[in-house]
Amino acid sequence: MSTLLQQNSLKQISVQKLTQTAQITRGTFYLHYKDKVDFLEQTEQQVIDEWFAAAKTTLTPQGEPTRGFALGPALRYVDQHHQILLVLLHPQFTQFQPRLLQRFEREMTAYAQHLPTPDGEQPPLDVQTAFLATAFTGLVHHWLNDNRRYRSEFLAQSFCQLLKPEVTPVAAWFAPVGIDLPIGAEKA
Repeated sequence: MSTLLQQNSLKQISVQKLTQTAQITRGTFYLHYKDKVDFLEQTEQQVIDEWFAAAKTTLTPQGEPTRGFALGPALRYVDQHHQILLVLLHPQFTQFQPRLLQRFEREMTAYAQHLPTPDGEQPPLDVQTAFLATAFTGLVHHWLNDNRRYRSEFLAQSFCQLLKPEVTPVAAWFAPVGIDLPIGAEKA
């Protein structure tokens, strides 16, 4: 399927082309999917579910086990499935990236429930999860567009390092100029 989608837009691909490529009958296709939009939605969800299953790990931030996201296995999954992910991250697939970001944010929010209560000096949880989800998916998208120039393990280590402010001096480009309110005064 990824080969078909790399060569054609979704509108150009008929159910007949899908069934021929997958070497299944139209009856089998319609047994599982309502139409090609349903096929795409289920494929997108399957890729997201498989990605999170591959990255499943257990963390114990406060001594109690909770689900975490293992970067090494997650990026190896991306490396192994780079063709379909590169296709699904293309702008013509308008629902994949929002669904993916929503899943990341939902999983991180669930993880945050196991962390100590913040002291008020941290950005709100939704800001943290949105930043981390878009940073990670953006890095993955860049890596895929760059033909996976780095090994997945190196990229995982680099992402962890980037989360430390002292390691990312270029982050100072985002100058905190014109910010008069302290972090706790988030309401407009």
